[in-house]
Amino acid sequence: MSVDSARGNHVVGQAATRQTPTAAASAAAPLLKSLKYGLLGTLMPLAFVAIWWAAVAAGFFPRSVLPSPFAVGAAMFDWAFGDPARGGYSGTLLAAIGASGQRVIMGYGIAMILGVAIGVPTGASKLLGALVDPFIHLLRPIPVTAWVPLSLVFFGFGFKGAVFLVALGSFFPIVVNTIEGVRGANRSLIKVGRMLGARGFRLLWFFILPASLPSIFVGLRLGMGISWVLIIVAEMMSVKSGIGYTLLDAYSFGRFDVVIAAMITLGLMGFLSDRIILAIEAVVLRWHRETSIHAEP
Repeated sequence: MSVDSARGNHVVGQAATRQTPTAAASAAAPLLKSLKYGLLGTLMPLAFVAIWWAAVAAGFFPRSVLPSPFAVGAAMFDWAFGDPARGGYSGTLLAAIGASGQRVIMGYGIAMILGVAIGVPTGASKLLGALVDPFIHLLRPIPVTAWVPLSLVFFGFGFKGAVFLVALGSFFPIVVNTIEGVRGANRSLIKVGRMLGARGFRLLWFFILPASLPSIFVGLRLGMGISWVLIIVAEMMSVKSGIGYTLLDAYSFGRFDVVIAAMITLGLMGFLSDRIILAIEAVVLRWHRETSIHAEP
């Protein structure tokens, strides 16, 4: 090996050594950024808990009505890890989450399938839109609680009635956002699809549906949030298990620590469900994220 060749290899090696920390820093940058925003997201809940603790400590509300965060935390721990043999709510948290979660998954799944299946053709066809759209917007303002009597008549007390109410309430935000997403598809994109020979179902599947996915995912997120709201209503009125039933039962016995613990559990379940949908959206709509205002330069 010549002297010049050896010097060249030495220079390349030094350059690679110098670039390694830079590459590692670049790889760690997204993780650090996510961590930063994750920490920022905890500031509001922590501030809320601090104000809550201060209000209780100052005696603004009786502790029997508004327990301290520590009392709620103790109730939550007993609800989750207590011995069921002690009775009450001890050790029943997982069972409550499982019962409510099963109803939410079933009702939301039905709403998602029907909402997208009805919304896509309704948005794509003027004739179908004129036929279906007024009926959807006629039913949409009716509150879900108004359907409870009919739910009890047709489905009785139990699983089916709760699933019906969840599916009904979460259906409307999904179908409306799907319709508007399809109608808002870029006309130029549709022209490109027709120039490429796509017609009918192929045009709808390969061009219109992908363009409407951002709006559809908004509807899916709204529908999921409403599902967790409605499962509480359904369980308060028609079933004897789940987070909603525990909340109502604790209220009837004056256990406001368990009531607030149930509210926190409901919020956490809704938050986790929303994060799951966002994670799926990040994979499916990577192209949309890369062109958004928050995309990396």
